[in-house]
Amino acid sequence: MVLEIVRFKEIDDMTLGRFVLRDGEREVLKGYTCEPAGPDTTQSGMDRRIPQGQYQIAWHESSKFRARLPLLYNEQVPKSRCILIHAGNTGSNTEGCVLLGSSLGTHGVKDSRAALSALLATVKGQEFIVKIKNEIER
Repeated sequence: MVLEIVRFKEIDDMTLGRFVLRDGEREVLKGYTCEPAGPDTTQSGMDRRIPQGQYQIAWHESSKFRARLPLLYNEQVPKSRCILIHAGNTGSNTEGCVLLGSSLGTHGVKDSRAALSALLATVKGQEFIVKIKNEIER
């Protein structure tokens, strides 16, 4: 499976995107994402979004979120950055991580827990690829 994220808008302290989870050519889940504002960076502790590109995931037992969550990493962004996909609604709910939502709200994404639950139920603990692309309005 591949989770495709296309970032399309940057406002205040966040970047909004659309996601599609594909199983082959079939779309199995769609929604929206919220990440920190740009610019893209590989540097830890900056409260900025990770660079566009392709990421692998590892499963991470999060004591903060009390859940087993996908952790994104690649050659530029090590696992030690702990970039997770988790629930949250606004840019203030993330320090580099990707928040999922079922719809867009005035200040971020909405129905985040439902969107995250749907993703976790669909991937069922399997590994998948995450592809992030910037198509941000200027």
